[in-house]
Amino acid sequence: MAIMYPNKPKECSINSKEDLMFEALEKLPDTYYVFYSFKIVNVIDEKMYESETDFVIFNPKKGILCVEAKAGNVKYEEGKWKYGSDILMSHDGPFHQASNNKWKLSKYIKEKGLEYILTKCKLLHAVWFPSISKSKFENIDLPPEADLNIMLTSESINDIEESISKIFDIQLPNNIQTNLDTNETKLILNKILAPHFNLISIPEMKLNHKEQVFKKMLKEQVALLNYLEEQNCAIINGMAGTGKTVMALEKARRHSDNNEKVLFLCYNFYLKEYLKSNYEYSNVDFMTIDGLACKFTNSPKPDYQALNEVLIEMYDKKTFPYKHIIIDEGQDFGKYDIDEEEILDLLKANVIDNEDINGTFYLFYDKNQMVQSSKIPDYILNADCKLTLYKNCRNTINIARTSLRFLGNNKSPRMYEGALIGEQAEMYYATENEKNIHILNYLIDKLLEEKYINIQILTCKTEETSILKNECSNGYYLYNGNKYPFTTCRKYKGLEADVVILVDIDKNIMREELEQLLYVGASRAKYKLNIIANLTEDECSLLIEKMGYRRTNNPYKAFATLFNSRYKL
Repeated sequence: MAIMYPNKPKECSINSKEDLMFEALEKLPDTYYVFYSFKIVNVIDEKMYESETDFVIFNPKKGILCVEAKAGNVKYEEGKWKYGSDILMSHDGPFHQASNNKWKLSKYIKEKGLEYILTKCKLLHAVWFPSISKSKFENIDLPPEADLNIMLTSESINDIEESISKIFDIQLPNNIQTNLDTNETKLILNKILAPHFNLISIPEMKLNHKEQVFKKMLKEQVALLNYLEEQNCAIINGMAGTGKTVMALEKARRHSDNNEKVLFLCYNFYLKEYLKSNYEYSNVDFMTIDGLACKFTNSPKPDYQALNEVLIEMYDKKTFPYKHIIIDEGQDFGKYDIDEEEILDLLKANVIDNEDINGTFYLFYDKNQMVQSSKIPDYILNADCKLTLYKNCRNTINIARTSLRFLGNNKSPRMYEGALIGEQAEMYYATENEKNIHILNYLIDKLLEEKYINIQILTCKTEETSILKNECSNGYYLYNGNKYPFTTCRKYKGLEADVVILVDIDKNIMREELEQLLYVGASRAKYKLNIIANLTEDECSLLIEKMGYRRTNNPYKAFATLFNSRYKL
């Protein structure tokens, strides 16, 4: 099929037969480009001049043909072209019009600096009478500007390729032969016939839309903070993307602006570094609990027993240096080998129970991301003031839905008004290392072509056990001379990217911990989510059965569908 611009005809009257001509031209081979209702506009001396060619047909090995179409009956009387109803045709008739449009196009090509291409590309014109048979013209005297050899008729609708080819075979006085190479073809298309640009790129457009949703979200989050103003201790729960970190940062900013010292704790080193680099609040210290232990004990390695002792001493002497404590991703504190609960209790006591400080203790967490610890800590369970955030403001609706599916939740996500629907996640399958690499490289090329630059690759395993381990160095996947950030779902908790590519999803996917990791990884994506699964069709079938569904003839497609994803070959 020919490549059509636009890809469907505009609404028109039945009598015009434009739809029939469009459908006929669409049947040309894919070496043809057809431009419907092609316009050239010039403003000269504050006056606008406009020409419109019904069809411009381009073939890099044949040339460019400007076609003027005239449906219905036609007459030629006293040197004038008329419709059957005696209405005078404009532009001195269709042949003059087609010829003039051809020369206007020629001039336009020259103005674009591509005059040299005209020396190796035929430029012709023709007229199409779709309502009249060729036999009607054969026994009449045509006006001097008309010739049967540059005329299409009703028969051309059914043999369009042959009709068009005969016109392209006509020899021109300068004996030009058309033979454009790939680069010259691109120049004709991109600079003349079908220029394309996007002054606001797709990601940027999405970002602008996202900013509007974000502002609405922030307004509501600020209102919640105002509501909690009298609470010196609060535990705020929310699923991924509900704005916990945004709310935590806003609270930190308020205290910083009041010249009050804030300790902002997060479990994730990557998150800490990101916040430290992007939110330079003068009175806020972003730390991990390891960093806090090293700082308070003046030790190069974290000593948690020593930290406990220091915190007790600070409590007794009322020397704790912070007035407020904010903890993000609080569900990650409380690993089995470190009594972090006791540390957090001591931190809380230093700001809450110390009357001289009279500070606040706010902890933000997601119970669905209990990846590091096996239970909800007592300091969360026993909190007096609890608040839950429900509305997702990070993800598109489709990505939010996919994230929930990884938790076994088939409910529709609760979103802020105006949230982007977005594309469904795409799931690819690979059972060999080479195919994983091939798919990943294909996705990167595709995303770059779509103008995405913030691409994050996440593994559900560790960097050392990932299928990409030999392709990565110092936290980056190396491809085509460029580096793309690569880390684990665990380490990327609390962060986000425009695009996330999830890798290393294998037959152990239904383990509870891995389900949570998939939820964490998928929910990091703001606009696009791609998944590369290392699963055979049999493994997909077994997993589908394990989830309580029947086997299907296409387990790859069925498995992808269960997670609101499109199966991609």
